[in-house]
Amino acid sequence: MPSLSVVIPTYNRPEFLDGAIKSAIHQTHDNLEIVVVDDGSENAYANEIVAQYPEQVRCIVHEENRGLSAARNTGIEQSDGEYIAFLDDDDRWHEGKLAKQVSALEADSGVGLATCRLASIDGDGNLLRCDGTVVDGDLSDVIYTRNVIGTPSRVVVRRDALPSERPFDETLPTKQDWDFYIRLFQEWRVVGAEEILCFRTRHGGMASDPEDAKEDNIRVIEKHREEIERRGLWSETMANYYEKVGVTYLLDGQPAPARRFLRRSISYESSVTRFAMMGLGFVPAFVFEYVLSFKRRYERTTRGCESSVEWKRVHGLEIK
Repeated sequence: MPSLSVVIPTYNRPEFLDGAIKSAIHQTHDNLEIVVVDDGSENAYANEIVAQYPEQVRCIVHEENRGLSAARNTGIEQSDGEYIAFLDDDDRWHEGKLAKQVSALEADSGVGLATCRLASIDGDGNLLRCDGTVVDGDLSDVIYTRNVIGTPSRVVVRRDALPSERPFDETLPTKQDWDFYIRLFQEWRVVGAEEILCFRTRHGGMASDPEDAKEDNIRVIEKHREEIERRGLWSETMANYYEKVGVTYLLDGQPAPARRFLRRSISYESSVTRFAMMGLGFVPAFVFEYVLSFKRRYERTTRGCESSVEWKRVHGLEIK
């Protein structure tokens, strides 16, 4: 069985780490090591938790907080597996996730990364949403226009496919995963598992900070601007960017800036969906909340989220 390394970064969240380790150690893929990287936490909880587990679980401690990218890079450097999986300390996996993804990677030497469908849960374990589809194939162009993968907790990567420079750019404050995928996908294809195998915890619900969405995404775009323009993808990339920021403002209850950003999105590339979202910026807040709630209920039902035996089982095993 191919060797696999699981990298779990943690920082000041002792209440989550034990559950993440259990999620990894209970995988049906046997030949694995688990590398926990404590990124300079104030209390030395990681070593104490890791000490309860067999030798296949190791802990590496940064003397000071260096950021998520540095923690992941350290985990990569200190691991030996032919394949590498990343697991944020508050996310959880279906027990068959790694076995399914490694099998898919083993079947095709041209594939560098395996992904899967994902469900989002809140801090209490309540289901928020799940993916309807999963990406697959050659994503070398589309990855420049938007991050079609998302959290690294859902992926397994072939070690030989890692970018030659430090895999996660430590100069980027966030969205380092998007930059990582952009570089990796220029040489390697992607395979996607149709099952829901990853469960991401969203603290504070589905809303993100609009200012963060505005600043963080544009830094990745600017880093790769020359290549985006050369490929003729600038309009699509900026349309997606302004749409994402506009939707984030909508979810944050700020309709005026939401309309402004969605209008800019339409100026690059118009679509019925973008016009509809901009229209939601004109309705009363209670109407928007009703539409959003109905959409989420519909998606959970039609995508098989709520009836998923796997989700119920993983939720029942989850330790926060």
